[in-house]
Amino acid sequence: MSRPIVLLLGEPPIYQTELWKAFEANFRVVRDTSSSRDAFIAALKENKFGAVSAILKPSVEAGNIPSPWNKDLISLLPPSVRLFSAAGAGFDYLDLPSLNARDITFTNGRGAGDTATSDLALYLILSVFRLTSYAEFGARSGDPKVFDEVHNEIAKKAVNPKGRVLGAVGLGAIQKEIVRKVGYTGLGMKVLYYDVVRASPEVEEKLQAEYVADLLELARRSDCISVSVPYLDSTHHLINKEFLDAMKPGSRIVNTSRGKVIHEAELVSALESGHLLSAGLDVHYDEPKVLPKLIAMRNVTLTAHIGGVAQDTHSEFERLCLTNVDNFLRTNEPLLTEV
Repeated sequence: MSRPIVLLLGEPPIYQTELWKAFEANFRVVRDTSSSRDAFIAALKENKFGAVSAILKPSVEAGNIPSPWNKDLISLLPPSVRLFSAAGAGFDYLDLPSLNARDITFTNGRGAGDTATSDLALYLILSVFRLTSYAEFGARSGDPKVFDEVHNEIAKKAVNPKGRVLGAVGLGAIQKEIVRKVGYTGLGMKVLYYDVVRASPEVEEKLQAEYVADLLELARRSDCISVSVPYLDSTHHLINKEFLDAMKPGSRIVNTSRGKVIHEAELVSALESGHLLSAGLDVHYDEPKVLPKLIAMRNVTLTAHIGGVAQDTHSEFERLCLTNVDNFLRTNEPLLTEV
C-alpha cells in the first residue's frame, strides 16, 4: 500500500526529531522549494506535488512563500487534499471558508503558545504601569543628567498594578492565563472582562473575573486594557476612537492579539494627546513595519511579535502539527486542534 503524500511547507521539524522520523516512515513527504508565490502556483498547476493528502506547515516563521492562502490559491489544490495542518494560533493568512468549501479540514497550533504569550503580556502590563521602556532609555543614554530626569519624571507618573483594574477584551485561552497571572493571586489586580460569549460561572469564580456586557463600559471602568482576541472581520478596528475616548484619562493599553484589532492612527492620537498614559504593543498594524510615531514614543513599549516565540512553543507546534496529520490520515484518532 502506497504511503499518503504530505506536502511540507518550510523546514522540517527541529525539536520533535523522533516524532519526525516516525512520520517520514509512515508518509511520503514532498517538500515545497518554490522561490516565490508565483512559482508555487505554477507547481500546483503542473501537479508537481502529486496526489497530496495533507499540507503540513510546522513552523510559523517558515513556509510562508505561498501566502496569502486566498480563494484563488485554494482552488488550485489537488482534489486529494483533505487536511491543512499548520503551526500558530492565528490563521488570518488563510481564507478558512474557501478551505472548508473544498471539504479540507484545518488544524492549528492553538494552546502551544499560551504560556509564552501570557508571560509576554504580563511583561507589557508591568511596563505600561511602571514605564520601564522610558526607564531603559534613561539608563542606556549614558548621561547622568538624562538618567536623573527620567527617574524623576517616572516617579510622578508610575503606579503599581496592585489594586488597579484590568479590562480584558476577550477571554480565550491566552487571556485566561493573563488574568490568572495578574489577578488577586498574582499582581493583585481586579479583573473585568468582555467577550461575545460569557464564560461559565465556574470559570468566572476560578479567575475571580467580573463579566461586563458592554465593551465601552469595560473601557470606562478599567485602568489597563488587555486585548487578546482573534483577528476576524468582526474584530477589525474593534479598539477605535470611541473605545479609546471612553477609557479613563491616564489609562493604559496592551495588545498581544493582532495589530489591526486596534485602529492604529486613533491609538496614536490618544497617546499624543495624553489621554492614554502608555501602551504596550507586541503586534503591529503593518508587520514587520512599525509606525515611526510609535517608535519615537518613550511611553510605548514595543516588541517584535514575540508573544509565542519560545523554543517550548515551537516544539509544541511541531507535536500538534505532526500528530494531527497522523491522527487524520493513519490512526483515525480525534484531531487535537481542529478549527
